[in-house]
Amino acid sequence: MVSAQAQRIRIACVGNSITTGARVDNPLTESYPAVLGNLFAANKRQNVQVKNFGIGGATMLRFGTPNVWRVLDSLRMFPADVVVIETGTNETVGAPRYNWEHISEWEKDYADYIKEVRRIHPNVALVLCSPLDMVLETAGLSKERKENLTERRPRIWELRRRLKKISRLHDAYFLDLTKPFKGRADLMTATDGVHPNKAGYAFLASTVYRFLTRKQLVN
Repeated sequence: MVSAQAQRIRIACVGNSITTGARVDNPLTESYPAVLGNLFAANKRQNVQVKNFGIGGATMLRFGTPNVWRVLDSLRMFPADVVVIETGTNETVGAPRYNWEHISEWEKDYADYIKEVRRIHPNVALVLCSPLDMVLETAGLSKERKENLTERRPRIWELRRRLKKISRLHDAYFLDLTKPFKGRADLMTATDGVHPNKAGYAFLASTVYRFLTRKQLVN
């Protein structure tokens, strides 16, 4: 990897509403990509640029509406050295969106997406994040919400298992975000159980930061 002292390092964060920073007051400063950028700056790495390519409700499934495929044109305009992909939560949704009913297409769609990103940026480092765990102990969950998350939560862990396989097959980095959020109601937005709160986004950003530095993706 090129030293951070030698040139600007660009990190693209692709994902769903957890990447955009849903449920906090100011996503521009409190989303995990924003906090991640601040962490690099605070550690005297001002030449690291982090850009948020999140789309609320997005999936990796081409079938999904919306999906992360639509950000590929924007990625062409951003010469990323590292692309961090965080998806999976919306893939667990059934009717009326029917994403889970198309989950057999997910691995091929993910593999094709990896190929497209590498076609755009041949030397990019890809970090594939497993979806955050759903926390059923979150305060204020309605009966209906808890029932919904109870049904969907095993699917999160199934996608985690599949993503580890995808990362091995396609020479990408795997970052586990499922285990770190397991049972962490303190990091979740009340009545939600899916989206982090402000502290949760900071925790997510620090998790990504430690991974990128430990793997020397940003020297």
